[in-house]
Amino acid sequence: MDGVRVIEMARVLAGPTVAQLMAEYGADVIKVEPAPAGDPARGLPYLRDGRSGYFIQANRGKRSVCLDFRSDEGKALILDLVRHSDVLVESFRPGVLAEMGLGWEVLHGANPRLVLCSVTGLGYGGPLSHKPGYDTIGAAMSGVAHVSGPVGGPPMLPGPAMGDAATGVYGFGGVAAALFQRERTGLGEWVQVSLLDTYMAFHEINVQAYSGSGGTQVPEASGNFHATVCPAGFFRCRDRYLFVACVSPGDWPRIAAAIGRPELARAPGYATNDERAAHREEVNALVEDWLATVADPEEAVRVLTEHRVACELIRTLPEAVTHPHNVARRVVREVTDEVWGSLTVPGLPIRFAGMTERDLHAHELGADNRAVLREILDLDDARIDELEKAHVLQGPASRTPDLIEEPS
Repeated sequence: MDGVRVIEMARVLAGPTVAQLMAEYGADVIKVEPAPAGDPARGLPYLRDGRSGYFIQANRGKRSVCLDFRSDEGKALILDLVRHSDVLVESFRPGVLAEMGLGWEVLHGANPRLVLCSVTGLGYGGPLSHKPGYDTIGAAMSGVAHVSGPVGGPPMLPGPAMGDAATGVYGFGGVAAALFQRERTGLGEWVQVSLLDTYMAFHEINVQAYSGSGGTQVPEASGNFHATVCPAGFFRCRDRYLFVACVSPGDWPRIAAAIGRPELARAPGYATNDERAAHREEVNALVEDWLATVADPEEAVRVLTEHRVACELIRTLPEAVTHPHNVARRVVREVTDEVWGSLTVPGLPIRFAGMTERDLHAHELGADNRAVLREILDLDDARIDELEKAHVLQGPASRTPDLIEEPS
């Protein structure tokens, strides 16, 4: 994406992930943050000397401009930057950008080649589009939270921000497709992604099963075990858990051999997934009874793997970030920072053969005000000084760290 200029007006994770991926692949990303405190992610843990590791992870390689979104001069500067850019990524609630005088029609009129990527909680067009959106709102509204958790128990709060991260990747894909279309038509496009849409797409079985069964199959939480595939789920082994999965017809004979019960491969009541699912507790107990005889969970993984059974130990985070496979493949990687020194962050989810990863840095709030406005808008120092005195522009020296104002 060398040569692509991106304006980012997004906060926290989903929207910034769209632009972060673009920065990783070479785009010039200018993060335009609201005065006086910028993206609220700058205050999220873990903090070291007031600098957020969360912010570093999601905003490496982006230049920072901090300005007053509410002022006429601030809005004019944003529109001027848009005229000289290829992509605008924003994560306001639907309608807010238009209220600022920067709706799609205005942006498209100012720059017909612009690709606008809007990242929202519940999307455009529905009766609840105005609601603020967070990752778990998408999980709740889509039914994902309802089918997650213990059998008969409360819904399960997703641990990591899966919806935020995945929405960012969907947004990145949408922007890439829109840029490809622009090469053919010469015109930009309005890309829309939402946390709700992303979470609904996570249902690989539930939606079509409910519809296809005429509403008779209503998905519910199934605890540690898959609702329809058997055996598949988290099985206890000593003081740890293993994931074991039987997905294809050939998997069950391999599992039966691994647990020392090869006669069950074709036995009545066990031969098909439907038969095993009808005796779920019994089948799961067979696997766990065998695991109870294995002295070491890693040994259980080794035996199952030798039988070509899909399995893995449920790793703790410290194990995951130091696992030789993850380190070798750069599933996690080290980045450098002027305050942190070295920081471990997730690796890139999209790889290209021969690609060299960039050592990108997260910039201080407003650190690039002057450079960006000189380079792109050709403003001289006197004009930039005027904008600073009028508090249209704010940099590191003028910000108020404890005050976080968010446009609404």
